[in-house]
Amino acid sequence: MTYFTWAQLYPSHVKTPRPLREKKKEATRRALLEIGNRLFHRKGFEATTIDEICEEVGISRRTFFRYFPNKEALVFPHRHERLDRFVAFLMNAPPDERPLATLRRTSAVFAREYMANRAQLVAQQKLIQTSPDLLAREREIDRDWEAAMARAFRERTGPGHASELRARVFAGAAIGVIRATMRHWFSIDGKADLARLGDEALDCLDRGFSLE
Repeated sequence: MTYFTWAQLYPSHVKTPRPLREKKKEATRRALLEIGNRLFHRKGFEATTIDEICEEVGISRRTFFRYFPNKEALVFPHRHERLDRFVAFLMNAPPDERPLATLRRTSAVFAREYMANRAQLVAQQKLIQTSPDLLAREREIDRDWEAAMARAFRERTGPGHASELRARVFAGAAIGVIRATMRHWFSIDGKADLARLGDEALDCLDRGFSLE
């Protein structure tokens, strides 16, 4: 099975000179991600131990935990940075822009990035489907995104019970649409334009659902 490298899945957008110590730390982090995911795809996530990963990288178990809190973090290494970036898009939208329009514009940016790393992301999702621990972590990430969306839209609409309810309902509907679209995209091995699929799904949310 194809496995992804850290550089492929999380390309650097800004390159600035860094001290040698920082470069070494970054190299170790990259090695942990690449070797860990290679072993996960070859042996299975549950069957791969932290000790095995450390041995191949050439570091101690104690050093591993300076970089990552657990094995699952090797599969979702940038979950917080991605979420922060997503929320920043929502919060920096024009004040008069409809929430759905903001979500549509933001989703298009992420869709293009996912399309650029299609093979790696499909392989990653196949790995996640083999592990109850990874599936549980994925659901946790979904809840984080839903809560963050609700907070972002609540702040944009102002205080009040009605605003709180609208924000929560919209965030719940949005994460449902996003997750369903991603599941469909993964089920066809990413062989469709994700931006187009996202637009179609958000169109349904915008006009209301029916079976017709």
